[in-house]
Amino acid sequence: MTLYGVDLWAGALIFARIGAMAMLLPGFGEPAVSPRFRLGLAIMITAVLAPSLAGQIPAAPDNAWAAAGRVSIELFIGGILGGAARLLMSALATAGQIMGLESGLAFAQTADPTMTQTGQIFGVFLGLLGVTLIFAFDLHHLFIAAMANSYAVFRPGEMPDLGDASEYALETVATSFRIGVQIAAPMILGGLIFRVGLGVLARLIPSIQVFFVALPLQVMGAFMLMALGISAGMLVWLDSVERFAEGIG
Repeated sequence: MTLYGVDLWAGALIFARIGAMAMLLPGFGEPAVSPRFRLGLAIMITAVLAPSLAGQIPAAPDNAWAAAGRVSIELFIGGILGGAARLLMSALATAGQIMGLESGLAFAQTADPTMTQTGQIFGVFLGLLGVTLIFAFDLHHLFIAAMANSYAVFRPGEMPDLGDASEYALETVATSFRIGVQIAAPMILGGLIFRVGLGVLARLIPSIQVFFVALPLQVMGAFMLMALGISAGMLVWLDSVERFAEGIG
């Protein structure tokens, strides 16, 4: 299975995993990124990695069903790794939802360029900030290295243990939710203190319209807390993304 000296079977098997990861990884796999660009990126990375990985590729099967099975395994591996990275992006959406609830702007919607649809205002801001920081800190280079390093962890054509894959997915979901709460932690604490203060004020001055007075202060306080705590929260998120990319190898 060669064409002008190119091993088509090895190229197809490598492309299946690389393509699945390229479609899901943060930065590269955003819905706003053209599918043609992602496809071209996957083809270029495959062309670069194929010469060094060709020796690890198992021989082509004798029938089409076995070949399709091995390609499906590579798609599954790429989907697991790329999906785990995509779950880390959902930490920003979780933090945005919590911030929206605490600030009273949970129903405020705006256009989300990364998702090509409208989204909750804090979630959209954090998503844009996360994608910007990925490229600003060169984490996309780590993602490309992770594509190559994944072949040292998962041998081509061999099905990974489903129990380990399920445990890995659950751990990633838990990590994503924990990081989302950590990013929004200053606003959660500030909102708790603010509501306790409102309760005391309502008991001391029953005639005052607490909610009418509180809403502008709630919004202003939320933006102040976000400005003070967003840098630390995003550093925590970036550290988790970096550890994920480095941990594949």
